Amino acid sequence: MKKKLDGGLKSTLFFFLFFIFSVKSGYSSQILDYETEEFINQILEDIIKVNEINKKIRFKINNSNEINAFVDINNVIHINSGLIIYCSDYVALLSVIAHEVGHIDLNHITLRKKTIENSKKFNTLSLLSVIAGSTITQNPQFLQGSILTSAALSNQYIIFSKDQEIEADLYALKTLNLLNTNSKSIQILLETIEQKLLDKGFSKDKQRISTHPYFEDRILLIKNFKDTKEINFNESYNERFNYIKAKFVGYSDNEEVLSELNEPFKTYAESIKIARNGNLKMSLQNLNKIIKKNKNSFLLETKADILFSYGYTEEAIKFYKKNLEKYPLNDYAQIRIFENIEIEKLSSYQTEKIFQSNKNLLYKFYNNKNVLIKYFELAQKLNKKEWLEFFKLFLSINDIEKEVFEIEIENFKNSKDSDLLKLVNKIQNVK
Repeated sequence: MKKKLDGGLKSTLFFFLFFIFSVKSGYSSQILDYETEEFINQILEDIIKVNEINKKIRFKINNSNEINAFVDINNVIHINSGLIIYCSDYVALLSVIAHEVGHIDLNHITLRKKTIENSKKFNTLSLLSVIAGSTITQNPQFLQGSILTSAALSNQYIIFSKDQEIEADLYALKTLNLLNTNSKSIQILLETIEQKLLDKGFSKDKQRISTHPYFEDRILLIKNFKDTKEINFNESYNERFNYIKAKFVGYSDNEEVLSELNEPFKTYAESIKIARNGNLKMSLQNLNKIIKKNKNSFLLETKADILFSYGYTEEAIKFYKKNLEKYPLNDYAQIRIFENIEIEKLSSYQTEKIFQSNKNLLYKFYNNKNVLIKYFELAQKLNKKEWLEFFKLFLSINDIEKEVFEIEIENFKNSKDSDLLKLVNKIQNVK
């Protein structure tokens, strides 16, 4: 039901982080945000192009305050929200991502796997996510004690790892040169991380047993690396980055970075924070001022997120739709609209149209229970018996044995419905 905006405001609320939901993984919850993903994809495309890489590189954004990024054993780059918050411009983020791409392009993960297998001192590859591929890891303690039982092996492995980190640093610097860009922000980022580690008691002596070179050595490497004569600082990239950073800051409790933001990004971050603290009216007033002065459709998505979190669903949907007009591939906005369709108000024709036009969500987010339930309701109204049976099975996936699920899912492989068959083929191995 539609609420009036002048109704009583909530003092507390469950606030969706950026939008939609967090997906639990082995590292932390994953942030799904179209604006951020598109920007990082653009940066990756630039890095891949200048380094002539012939493979797709995947990434995930983790909800973590740690200023960190790393590559896991599947060559997926993990980027923490804390890293985005503490980068002072887009070049700092680009350099970190280029470092991680360097680990992938230089085949470091495979080399580390072989080292571990040859040493016979590690009995699980899951440890690689801790010790591999991070430009700024803050967990050096994992390389001590029970993980490396031999002091000699420990020293040998750490030297090997430091060499890889230097290679990745050089790869990042070379990438910046190929892109004709650079910035002091890289040095500032390293200095910030070092100071935070020192505040936590991670002394220079402890850096000796880290997989990474000393911070002062890395900074010296940056200073001595031959810079390109013509610096191309992409102002458009930086503006996009600043909006993203402000959004991350607004959803965090980082007063330190918030106070350092310039306008309009500071007001943007504050509008999100104010909403989280229960003052919807003031939040929207500040956000509306920014929207009037800046042509950024993602501001409308943030406004929709805020309205939705307060229960103003109909108003929120209007702004999600406006964002979709500019960014039709924004699946997360599409999901929010789709989840809130009132099926009982639809004609059979409208129901069928919605069933057909949102199938991309099924293929991409087949593990999203809300999407499945909504599709189940659509199938009920349309009396699509085969789809109903499929949804009943898949929605009960956690309550039945793997063998039973595999047998049952086989029954759908003879379906004459090509769309259902496509979905079955995508999910048959998820149990």
